[in-house]
Amino acid sequence: MLYLLPEYILLALGVAGVFVGIYGGRRAAGVFAVVGACLAGLGTIAGGALLARIVALGPEAISAQLPRYLALTFAFDPFSAFFAVFALGVCAISLLFSAEYVRETLEENYGEFLALICFASLAMVCLARARELITLYFSVEFLSITGYIMAGFRHHDERSVEAGLKYFLFGAVCSCLMLFGISYVYGATQTTDLEHIARALFGRGPGPSAFSPTVVTGLFMILVGLGFKVAMVPFHLWCPDVYEGAPTPVTAYLSVGPKGAGFAVLIRTLFVAFTAWPEYGMAHSAWFGALAIASAVTMTLGNLVAIQQRNIKRMLAYSSIAHAGYLLIGLAAAEDFKVALPAVLIYLVAYAFMNLGAFAVVIGFSRSEGTDELDAYGGLMHRAPYLAVAWFIFVLSLVGLPPTTGFIGKLYLFLAAIGAKIYWLAVCLVINSVISLYYYVDVARRMFIEKPATKEPIPVGAATGVALAICLAGTLLPVFFWPALEAWATMASHILGGPR
Repeated sequence: MLYLLPEYILLALGVAGVFVGIYGGRRAAGVFAVVGACLAGLGTIAGGALLARIVALGPEAISAQLPRYLALTFAFDPFSAFFAVFALGVCAISLLFSAEYVRETLEENYGEFLALICFASLAMVCLARARELITLYFSVEFLSITGYIMAGFRHHDERSVEAGLKYFLFGAVCSCLMLFGISYVYGATQTTDLEHIARALFGRGPGPSAFSPTVVTGLFMILVGLGFKVAMVPFHLWCPDVYEGAPTPVTAYLSVGPKGAGFAVLIRTLFVAFTAWPEYGMAHSAWFGALAIASAVTMTLGNLVAIQQRNIKRMLAYSSIAHAGYLLIGLAAAEDFKVALPAVLIYLVAYAFMNLGAFAVVIGFSRSEGTDELDAYGGLMHRAPYLAVAWFIFVLSLVGLPPTTGFIGKLYLFLAAIGAKIYWLAVCLVINSVISLYYYVDVARRMFIEKPATKEPIPVGAATGVALAICLAGTLLPVFFWPALEAWATMASHILGGPR
C-alpha cells in the first residue's frame, strides 16, 4: 500500500469530491478545495520519502513484493515516483486556485469539478507508471476523458462547450491512431511490454528490425497520440481554442498536468522500448533527429503566433506550445541520457511553477474583471500590485532570465543540446527565448506603464493569493537549493537511461 500512496490519496480526494457535490453546496466545495489542496500537498512531502525508499530498495525488490498483475502493468521506480509527486503538487495548486472559482463563478456541480481535477491527477500517475502499451493506452484515455469533461464543464457557456467538443474530436482521432500504432508494434514484436519490445527489436536473437515499415509506422502512430497530449506541432491545433474556451482553472491545469504526463510516457516509451543501448551491440538513434526537427518547429511556431494574440489565454496557449518545443530538446539530445533526461525533469518542475503562477494571475484578474483581453490589463500595477509583480517574476522565468528556475532549466536544456552536438538546436532555443521576451514583456508593459481605466482595487482571494505565493516560492527559491533538485531528477532518470 505504501507504493500506491499517491494513487490512494488522489482516488480518495476524487471520491470525496463527488460526495461533496451530492450532499454539499457551494461553500462546502470551497472548503473541500482548500482541505484537498492541503492533503495533496502533504502527499508531495510523503512522496519524497517514498522516492528515497524506492531508491534504497531498488525496483526489482519492490516488484517482487507486488501482486503479479501490478508488477506486470505498472513500474514502481524512481521515475514514476518523481511524476507521482509532480501530479500531487499540480493537483494541490490547481485545487487552491479553484476554491474561489467554484464558490463565486461556477453555476452548479461544484464538487464534481474538483473531483475531476483529482481523477485527472490520478490518471497522470497511472500514465507515468505504465510499463506496457495497453495500460499506457487506457491511462491516456482516462486522462483525456477527464480533460474533455473539464474543458466543456460550463455547459451553459457556448465557448466552453465548443472547447470540450473540439478537444474531444481531436483527441478521439489521435487516440484511434495511437491504438492502431500499438497494434502494429504488437504485430511485429508479439508483446506489449516495453522492455520485451526492446529485446525483440534490439536483442541478439532473431527478431523484427527496428527500421521495418511495420515498427516505424507503429511508432509514428503512437507518437501522434502522445504528441497530442504535449501539444507538439502539428498536433497542437486543439490547444488555443480549448485554452480560451475552457474555464480558466481548467486551462491552467491542462497547460501543465497532461503535458507533464505526456512527457513522462514519451520518455518511458521511447527510451525503454525504442532505444538500443550498447549492451545490445548497436546504437539506435533514428528518432533523435526527427524530434530535433519537431522541437525547432514547435517552439518557433508557438512563439511567432503568440506575438499576434490579443487574448491572454490564447497567448499562454501558444506559449505552452513553445515550451513543449523546449522540452523536446531534452529528448532530441538524449543520446547522453545522464545529462538530457534530468534536464527535461528539472525544466518540467520549473515550468509547472511558473506557468501555474501565470495562470493564477489571470484567474485573480478575470475573477474580478470578467475578461481575458490584453487591453484590460493596462495599469494593473495601480489596482493589484501583487498580481502585477507576480506576473513580472513569472515572465522572467518563462523567458529564461536569472535569477529564476526557468533560467537554470533552460541552461540545462541548452547544455544538453551542446553536449549532443546539436548546435543549431541550441541556437534555436536562444533565438526563440528572445522572441518570447516580446509578448511576455508586452503584458508587463501594459501593467506597469499604461494608465488604468479605473482606480478601483482588484481584490485577490485568499486561496488564489496562497497559490500565487507557492508558485513564486517555486520559481525563486529552488535556485538556492538547486543541487537537491538536480540530484532528485538525476536519480529519477537513471532508472530509464542506459543498458537494461
